[in-house]
Amino acid sequence: MVGAVLLFVITLGWVIREIRPEKTLQRRQHSLIVGIEKASPSRIERLLSDEYSDRWGFAREDAVEAIVDVGSQFLALVVVFREEDRSIDPQVGVLRGRIEVRGKPLGPAGNEAMRRINGLEEPFVFTWKRKNFLPTSWKLIRIENAALPDELYGYEPGDIRRALHGE
Repeated sequence: MVGAVLLFVITLGWVIREIRPEKTLQRRQHSLIVGIEKASPSRIERLLSDEYSDRWGFAREDAVEAIVDVGSQFLALVVVFREEDRSIDPQVGVLRGRIEVRGKPLGPAGNEAMRRINGLEEPFVFTWKRKNFLPTSWKLIRIENAALPDELYGYEPGDIRRALHGE
């Protein structure tokens, strides 16, 4: 009986430690990076909030398509997020850090994306919002980087995919 109680207390302690916002956001951020590396629209979409918005006016579906567009320019892609700062309260979490992109680009667009992202002097800012008490309810509501251009020069999410497929 004492062993069962001890096992329960240890398990409860582990669960409480693992569902803290800091740990949960660390796992969610890692899952986002893996989704980017694999150019997986379903994984990325699962992590983005319906309320996602950014300074280019991209909604959730647009952001997913743009991220996959960039990822499609690599035969192999490795994305490293080096966290520099975090601000987490029970409902909102902000992770700031540098992104380093390595990989095997398929052409000049991939080379340019890698050069630009790796050369950014400002950190990326990922803002996550908790929807309810469940650890999986943390959703990404914004991605920012002050060093990225405000103008996308006519780019619309999906342009690269459409160009590659002759649409």
